[in-house]
Amino acid sequence: MTLQLYLCEDNAIFARDLIEKLPRMVDVRFCGHAECAEAALADPALDGADVLLLDLEMPGNGGLWCIDQLTRRETFPEILVLTTTSSEDVVFCAIQKGAAGYLLKGTALKKVYQGIVDVSEGGCVIDSQLAARFWNLFLSARGRSGPNYELTPEEIDLLNLMARGLSNPELGSAMGRKRTNIKKMLARIYRKMSVNSRVEAVRLAMQAGLVEL
Repeated sequence: MTLQLYLCEDNAIFARDLIEKLPRMVDVRFCGHAECAEAALADPALDGADVLLLDLEMPGNGGLWCIDQLTRRETFPEILVLTTTSSEDVVFCAIQKGAAGYLLKGTALKKVYQGIVDVSEGGCVIDSQLAARFWNLFLSARGRSGPNYELTPEEIDLLNLMARGLSNPELGSAMGRKRTNIKKMLARIYRKMSVNSRVEAVRLAMQAGLVEL
């Protein structure tokens, strides 16, 4: 299935590169493009998108405001932030407001596409350069002991790799497992921990002392 993408980006050169190059490499289609949050939110084409690629630093109210406004709607696309801002506070704020992923500009197109696929499937993607700093925001709440959620050693290993920001293919390579097996393992972990996302799973694992950064 061709994934429908909407791009909210004010840098014309960067936007053109994405719109021209990404569909040549993979099965995606851009259904719309806006240069500011206000224009994107007013564009009916946004309703048909599977994933919104969103810059944070734009004219007007900016990307964080856009996430806040968009997630108040009854339905909205998955949001993958693609920006230059590397502050862990901003990353945390974007995810907390409802973004499903956060990548830095300069990320290889192949990895951008994998991030698009991951968030479209309900996953959470954090740039590997930011992952450790992002999860450090949870350290103050982390306990020295806690429930182990009846996780197997392999599932705990997977959680530790997730905390480093690895994508599903990277998790599979590191664990020596196929991507389909990784998805099944993630589903088991979510079920055992009663969560619905990577962020929640890693946060609880850190609180329980199961994840080491």
